[in-house]
Amino acid sequence: MVKLNSHLKKASDLKKGEYGVFFASAGHAALYDYPTAKGLQAIAADVWNRGGIVGTVCHGPAILPGVIDAKTGKSIVDGRTVTGFTIEGELIFNILDKLRKDGVVPVVEAVTAAGGFYSTSMSAFDDYSITSGRLVTGTNPQSGHSTAERIVRLFDNGMRP
Repeated sequence: MVKLNSHLKKASDLKKGEYGVFFASAGHAALYDYPTAKGLQAIAADVWNRGGIVGTVCHGPAILPGVIDAKTGKSIVDGRTVTGFTIEGELIFNILDKLRKDGVVPVVEAVTAAGGFYSTSMSAFDDYSITSGRLVTGTNPQSGHSTAERIVRLFDNGMRP
């Protein structure tokens, strides 16, 4: 594992302009880390502002409020419909109170505060993903495959920088 990790790059080591897709994965740690991950936000914004695709799944949308569209000066979620891990899911995992105590904002609240429209499936654990222009989001781990398929379909159809 150490050998594998030695090949990982820091966001600051990535070269802007080399990527046509930015994807933010999930886990509760994303709620703590992504809102202040300026390096990752800058990479995502670069992809977006060059006409690329930004995708997230589960708790990954926590990064989106900090990804700024250069044309509008607002978050890329502003005016777009997105999904991500639900409040219902946080309650099922009995973690919402801990998040609130830690001052962590759940995905639903983060994206709506940034001007996004939040959409959800009937159940917290259904496979559910949305494409809103070049922004692709999935609700939970079960949505990882459908989210990735949507991203690949957009990319293959020429939506890239």
